[in-house]
Formats: sequence, structure tokens, C-alpha cells
Amino acid sequence: MKKIYFILTIILSVPVMALFVILAVASLSELTVALFSLMIAGIAAGFMIMSILGLKNDSAIPGVILEKIGILLVGFSLAVLMVGITRLQYILQALLIFVPFCGVGAFCFKKGIDVIKKKSAKAEVPIENKEWNTYVEKLCEKLPSLRGNLRVGASADDIKAAETELGVQFPDELKGLYLANDGDDAGAVCGMMLGFQFLSLESLRSEWRRSYAGTKRIPIASDGGGNFIGVDLEPDGDGTIGHVINFGRDEEGKIVLAENLCEFFNRFTRIVCSDDFYIGEYDGEEVILLGTDDIEEGSYLPDYLKSADSVK
Repeated sequence: MKKIYFILTIILSVPVMALFVILAVASLSELTVALFSLMIAGIAAGFMIMSILGLKNDSAIPGVILEKIGILLVGFSLAVLMVGITRLQYILQALLIFVPFCGVGAFCFKKGIDVIKKKSAKAEVPIENKEWNTYVEKLCEKLPSLRGNLRVGASADDIKAAETELGVQFPDELKGLYLANDGDDAGAVCGMMLGFQFLSLESLRSEWRRSYAGTKRIPIASDGGGNFIGVDLEPDGDGTIGHVINFGRDEEGKIVLAENLCEFFNRFTRIVCSDDFYIGEYDGEEVILLGTDDIEEGSYLPDYLKSADSVK
């Protein structure tokens, strides 16, 4: 609907602009009329330009249009006032034009600024990873002790610093993950990623520098022995940017575990709610077992996720 509005505005603006330019030229002897005509032509031109921009990105266009109209109206009213001051015989007419046009212009300018600010504030609302939050809730229902292992969320500046160092732009779901929680307790026996440690941004950067610098393979979960689950932002062949893969020194059989983090955590939630999810004990702490309740036979997470018998 907005695209139709922008197209119609462009179509209507062109003849209006042309008409009032012609009227302004024809009324040069009447300076006030000429200025008024040029002001209308300028507004039409502003609408046309803003509508062209709006076809590309309409997020803050209404505010920009109001702001520009406000500037044009205030500018026009000031020009008319200057004419009145230089030609005192027209001062009353100039004041009658100046007061309402300047008032409306100031109102439009302020309203436009308010709209732009609201759009900007809306764009800055933290990105959520609802799938991660759902998974955490389901996991902590089964293992309440794990909730205390989660770290508070990272800041937008922390994420930006990580992106700068790694030379990548995180997908929204990855940003949402770290805004929710900046990893878990690295000293815990059982990590939040179905037993794998959930890497903090600091640990992520450290692991990336150690083994994957120069690549766009971003580790987010670790077994503590040099093997990872992460996000690939530069996939080979027909891969999808942002898909979740396994990699590391012992992971020769790399496969796509999920098309993106949202699908990945949805799968984690299904696993937690399935009969493949068990709770065992190791070194005095509760741990997650997959596929069996035997602590000796419990599947290693990447092996389980790659298994044809695993919960999909």
C-alpha cells in the first residue's frame, strides 16, 4: 500500500511542480505571488524526492517529508517577511502570510523530528532470539541448576566490537543470542548447549583468533577439547549464510546441523522434550545424556545431532 502511495505522489508531484514554476515565472512582477508559487513548487519537488526515496526505504520517510515541508514553510514565511520589511506598503500582507505559514512550518518541522526519533528508537529495540529463550526455559524446567550458569547479556557495543575484530556482521539471531546471554559458566561440567559450553563473546574471539582467524566460521559452543558448533558466514557451494555446522580438530565429518540458529534452537527444544533426553551424574554434578540413560554410552552431542535416529 505504501508503494502505491509513493508512486501516486510522484505522478501528481510532477505536474503540480511544473504548473507552479510556470506561475512563478509569469508572476515575477508580483513578488509575493511568485514566492508563494515557488514555495508550492518546492513542496511538490520535496514530495517527489521523498517518495522516490520511499520506494527504496520507507522506514522514516513520513518524518523526513514533514521535516522538509516545515523547513520550506518557515523559509518561505521568512522570505515574505523580508519583502514586507523592504517594501513597507506590503508589511501588513507580509505579516498575514508570515504568522500562519511560520507557525505551520514550525509545527511540521517538530512533528517530523518526533517521527524520525520514534522510528530510530524502534530500530534500536534489542533483537530477540525467542527460540533460544524457549529452549532455555524448557531446559531449566528439567535442570533448574543450569539457570545460574548463564551470564547476563552482552551489550550492543560488545557485539559490535566482536564483529569488527572478526570482520563480519552477525545475523540477527546471533545478535539476539548474545544480547540475551553472553555465554555460560566456563567452569561448569554441563554446558547450556545440551552439555557443550556456550562460549562468551570473549571466549568466542579467543577461540577464533587461536584457530579460525581469517575465516568467517564463528564458534559459539565448545566441548572444551578444540571441537565446536558454530555459525558459518561464508559457506561453500550452495550453503546458506548463517547455517549451523560442527567443526574442530576431531570433526572431519562436518555437516549442516541447521539452516540457522532459530531452527537449531527449535531442534534443541524438541530434543529436551523428547524421550532421547536424559539426566545423569558425573563428578558430582548433573549432566545431559542423549539417546540413553547410561553415562558410559551417552552420545557425544555432534554425533547425536548427525545420527539418523536423532530428534530432527
